[in-house]
Amino acid sequence: MFLAYRAASYLDLKEPEPAAAAATRSQLLARRIGAPRCIRLVDDLLPRFQPYARAQGVAELLQLSAA
Repeated sequence: MFLAYRAASYLDLKEPEPAAAAATRSQLLARRIGAPRCIRLVDDLLPRFQPYARAQGVAELLQLSAA
């Protein structure tokens, strides 16, 4: 959950690259340990990444979340 909150904080600061890195790590970890609440937190952030679709790591995060 900490990583999902960190991603949200980076988005608040308009820093999409570290936000995408934190969200990706959060999503992968949450899936591995079966943490649906954390997955939902990251999923809720996805619309906020849309304006940054060309930023490093964002496309990969969106692909991962679509899978």
